[in-house]
Amino acid sequence: MNELCFTVLGPSGCGKTTLLACMNEYFGRVMPSAFQNDKEFGNLSNAYSALREDAEDNGREIIFDGGVKGTDEEHEYPFTIKGSRRDIPLRFFDFPGEWLKPDDRNFSYVAETVRRSSVVIAVINSPFLMHYKGKYRDSAGINDMEYVIADSLAQDGRDKLILLVPVKCEKYLADESEAASLLDAVKAAFADTISLAGSASPYYGHLALAVLPVSTMGNVHLSRFTVRGGEPVLYFRRITGRNFMPSDTDQPLRYAMSFLLEQYTKSRSGVSAAFDWVFGNGNLDKIAEQIRAGIRTDIRGMEILAGRELLGLPEDEDD
Repeated sequence: MNELCFTVLGPSGCGKTTLLACMNEYFGRVMPSAFQNDKEFGNLSNAYSALREDAEDNGREIIFDGGVKGTDEEHEYPFTIKGSRRDIPLRFFDFPGEWLKPDDRNFSYVAETVRRSSVVIAVINSPFLMHYKGKYRDSAGINDMEYVIADSLAQDGRDKLILLVPVKCEKYLADESEAASLLDAVKAAFADTISLAGSASPYYGHLALAVLPVSTMGNVHLSRFTVRGGEPVLYFRRITGRNFMPSDTDQPLRYAMSFLLEQYTKSRSGVSAAFDWVFGNGNLDKIAEQIRAGIRTDIRGMEILAGRELLGLPEDEDD
């Protein structure tokens, strides 16, 4: 396949489509000449409009529970980064959460897609880690995501970027102490995945890994986390006087593209031929400058856990 693949993982209703919608809106607004998306992205534009409507509602609480209908079929979002001499085709894959379970008939297809993907984005429903001492973390699909990630690495020796992206985290990022607690909770939940990047792992030096929180609404915070019929129910409400203002929604794609550009620049073993075809010669400087100029390493609750050099970032740079 002559394109670069990204896979977005997470259970149904965790916020995968919301994250993609915010990323699409940001780059379509800020860098319209550099990004060209497919008609399938119209679904994301609709999702973004619905998100804004929820965020601007002054009265009602927004409820997320087990009955919320999430992604029920696979979605592929192809888009193109426009270069000076050649276009760069990319494709995001978004799967129903149920497909991540090893006993699901679609699991092998998901696992193969993750193996082919240069970048994996694991979307984390933050409140499930932060309340009831993480009792409902299984509802965040942590074990399923770790399983498919480990499976993809076991059969693929290429460099890979894994982004652990907490969403629905506005409440925690508003306070420095709670943001630190969220980071600790993510690191504890994904301890097995993080260990894959350690010096004792066969993947050491081939895996870039970062925790990268994203605020997809900005002005909507968790108001209540309750349990009904044994299932968690989350209530969110708009903060009075604050407008809809997503933040850092560009960061996952910036990190992903910086990783891919570094891979090409270094012509690392096993990827140079594919990157030669995709990027061509003399096509990278302006795009690399645009992408990397906006990378942040100072977001509350974030940490680059491994592979800073694979991201093209200085080793001595403070997070």
